Amino acid sequence: SIACASNPITQSTLFPYAMVQSADSHDDVYDRQIRLWGADAQKRMSNARVLYINLTGVTCEIMKNLVLAGVAAVVCDNRPYPDAVREMPCSFFPALEMEEAMTSSSEKGDAGGSGEEPDAKRAKPTATTVASAVRPKVEELNPLLSGRNSIEERPLASLPDDFFVQFDAIVASRLTVEEAKRISHSLKKHNASKEEGKLFIVTDSFGFDGCAHLDFGSNHTYRREMGKDKLSDLTKIKPYVSMADMLDVPLASVKGRWDKVVPPILVSHRLLMDYWGKATKMADTNDERKGKEEFINFAKDWLSSNNVPTESVSMDVEQLADIARHPEVSPVCAVLGGMLGNEVIKALTGKGEPANNVMLFNGLDGGCRSFLIKGET
Repeated sequence: SIACASNPITQSTLFPYAMVQSADSHDDVYDRQIRLWGADAQKRMSNARVLYINLTGVTCEIMKNLVLAGVAAVVCDNRPYPDAVREMPCSFFPALEMEEAMTSSSEKGDAGGSGEEPDAKRAKPTATTVASAVRPKVEELNPLLSGRNSIEERPLASLPDDFFVQFDAIVASRLTVEEAKRISHSLKKHNASKEEGKLFIVTDSFGFDGCAHLDFGSNHTYRREMGKDKLSDLTKIKPYVSMADMLDVPLASVKGRWDKVVPPILVSHRLLMDYWGKATKMADTNDERKGKEEFINFAKDWLSSNNVPTESVSMDVEQLADIARHPEVSPVCAVLGGMLGNEVIKALTGKGEPANNVMLFNGLDGGCRSFLIKGET
């Protein structure tokens, strides 16, 4: 069975090790997948690497599904563990293990407190990042990928632009608009000289809603499914809008065929992206009451500066203030993560029409729809 976001990973949910030992080849292990999307598609997936930036409940679900399918993972998350993931609905971080980590850190910090040893010799707590904490869990999930998964613990801002182009896909959460645009420009420059594009997803969930921006690359081609064992000729994504261009389009002007105004879920996501980027710089963010007041003031100013009316947000601003600090709900992460994992597989295999270029998930009715942000003309 596969672990869902609300259940901790146990040995029974991990990739069956006995199957690996008895299999003559990877083809035997991935037999059902090969029958589903073909040997060539499975080979592409087995050769691919996906970069995950800032783990959340949604991106952990995507990573779990893809690692089980044979896609190697590289985790870039230098936030402190367990503080950064204490409220994350993710089976990689069981509550008991986080509690033990906090207790161990506290005990190390108190060691030598009797004054018998000089300060220089006292045991100090070892800083652990989210990336290093999740690494052994990812390795256990699929032994066939042993040695191919890795982590990156440098701060995102310190990574050079050419770091991002070495991956077949990037899945990110809790990015600011500026960070997303920087990565997009790096990929856009790289994709211009290559035959195949690289997928870039920015996704977050908030309460019962979720949103994802998807950039498959200007040169991405795919074959549309025409029926059983039938695929169309190679097709390019049209119209194509890069991640940076999507984020540059004024929200007030974003409309669709069935949307006379900008979708509220999209507004909430952009608002939260900017807020999360500034929240760490704000004072009293650990104080619930003051934090809520700061968010409400920030949201009102943000909506005004973007020429978006208050009623365009997917929920009341005060309600969104609570969700901004405690955003994720387990079932939303599991469902949205499953859908986005499928989009990654489409990108890696070139089979199936991709979602172009935003996905909007409403957990109240279980609906998820694609929405197109058109570039400015």
